[in-house]
Amino acid sequence: MNGHHHDHGHARQGRSLLVSIALNLGFAVAELIFGLIANSLALVADSIHDASDAVALGLSYFGLKMSERAPNQRRTFGYRKVRILTAFINAIVLAGLSVFVVRAAVLRIMSPEPVNSPILILMAVAGLLVNGAAVLLLRRDRASLNIRAAMWHLLEDFFGWVAVLVGGIIIKLTGWYVVDPILSLAVSAFVIYGAYSVFRESASILIDSTPHDISFDTVRRYIIDFAPEIEGIHDLHIWTLGEGERALMAHLVVKDANVSSFCAMLSRLECALRDNFGLNHVTLELESDVCKSGDNVCLA
Repeated sequence: MNGHHHDHGHARQGRSLLVSIALNLGFAVAELIFGLIANSLALVADSIHDASDAVALGLSYFGLKMSERAPNQRRTFGYRKVRILTAFINAIVLAGLSVFVVRAAVLRIMSPEPVNSPILILMAVAGLLVNGAAVLLLRRDRASLNIRAAMWHLLEDFFGWVAVLVGGIIIKLTGWYVVDPILSLAVSAFVIYGAYSVFRESASILIDSTPHDISFDTVRRYIIDFAPEIEGIHDLHIWTLGEGERALMAHLVVKDANVSSFCAMLSRLECALRDNFGLNHVTLELESDVCKSGDNVCLA
């Protein structure tokens, strides 16, 4: 049943990403056309930005499809982390684009340029509708880091269009052209913060860090106290295989006895680790004091 829901969620995410890609590409073409008609460099530049967002969404879709591929002899864990890798790349691209916008905004503040406010207002309304629809499509799957990275691209555009709409109205009423770049700086700060959060989480997963919501010491103590048969633990590792899949590997020190006598305890421990810490891929190796393991095993 869990596999069925997992496959259904992947299929829904794939459809949402494809629709979002189509919306972004279509709107990028429309922006380019209206930008050329209105002789607006801002709209032409933003059409390039929207096209880059479509590329970012395409990366997310690629990561989603790759993660569905089955494990093989070369990739024994499958392609789970491809989704994390695409989220990592998306975060870097998003931050880079935002830095470019900040630079352009600073130059505009120093030397404001005339803006055709009616066309800006018209395109801002259209942009809000398009990007808002795309965000709503992806929002239900925001628990996915890959989808969340894609959403930040769309949210950047959405709040960017809010800024353009507000700026267009203020410019039309007051003629203060400097309002547009100031609002762009505020939006860029928001987007860079979101990109950093995705970058930090994806980088942590890629280097196999202990998940941020799991205490290494708590898990270690829990295992040691779980059963009287467990006399010690070492080589404990906790990491993320992919979205929704966390792994644990450890050596348990027990009394010298038949392995079969520990089967019931190991089964209970695996279930407890899954239920209490969300660790659904557990590998436990038994050893006794008379057995050497870990760093000293090759020194015998």
